Amino acid sequence: MRELQNLGVKVEPARWWDENQTGDILHFIGRPPTLNVRLAHQKGFKVVMTDLLDQTASRTDSRLFVQWTFNRTLGRVLSKFTGQFNWEAYRETDAMIFAVPHEWEVAQYLFGATPSRGHVIPHGQEEEALRELARPQLEEDYLISVATIDRRKNSLLLAEAARAAQLPVLFLGKPYSENNPYFLRFRELVDDKYVRYPGFVSTQEKYGYLRGARGFVLLSQFESGCIAVFEAAAAGLPLLLSDLPWAKRSYPDARDISFLRPDRPAEVSRALTEFHERAHRRAGTTFPLLNWNQVAQSYLAVYEEVMRAPIEKGL
Repeated sequence: MRELQNLGVKVEPARWWDENQTGDILHFIGRPPTLNVRLAHQKGFKVVMTDLLDQTASRTDSRLFVQWTFNRTLGRVLSKFTGQFNWEAYRETDAMIFAVPHEWEVAQYLFGATPSRGHVIPHGQEEEALRELARPQLEEDYLISVATIDRRKNSLLLAEAARAAQLPVLFLGKPYSENNPYFLRFRELVDDKYVRYPGFVSTQEKYGYLRGARGFVLLSQFESGCIAVFEAAAAGLPLLLSDLPWAKRSYPDARDISFLRPDRPAEVSRALTEFHERAHRRAGTTFPLLNWNQVAQSYLAVYEEVMRAPIEKGL
């Protein structure tokens, strides 16, 4: 919103209670209810959505095929019940935006998203972040993982692997709850030697820890672009990520990236050791990155395209 305003676009949050609010485009973050799309069209709004298919898009090809079969067969028979999923939004919104190419491919495969209306626009970074993360700094002997301490991020698996491999991994992030049993088990593994945990630190401290690391590790079950990966790339760190679609099909231009199956604990320590031995920070970004102004310019181009097209109202 900030950068769009800097480009001369009037942007404000939707006031659903204000019948007098005017505008040209309603932009939803996440899949909107089909009824909202149709009502917006009736009132003359164009509708754009930025969708996040992190968990869905990280399913295996076989699981996606099962879901595709359901959508194409039972979904039609049981449309009275499947309507609550709002799959029609993929065909009735005027434009769809995804952070990574793989999620756009899944949207077309699973939900029949209109091919001509899809756009891939990655997350951006603050200019200050890009400058700070690019600064030179002496390398220290640790790998780094930036994530919420949670089962979805496989924090415990990574901590156990670090202890087993006897190599240092520094964790940054906080749990959803200090009393969460998963977090309490993680805290028991913190030894300040192989499992280091400064906690949830300031932005500047985070940048310093990233610049001093040898490499970045994230074994998430699913992500949607992932700002932490973008920050690691801005610092020039090699990446060790989950051998899952969210990672393998999202960063095709990365120059130093490895993958590890997070569902095979016996292999994690070995792969972590191999990665640690060869990982070193390099000058430049690990893959191409955009700042938020560039992202806003891409969004504006989508808006302009949408405004040139006629509204196609749903049934």
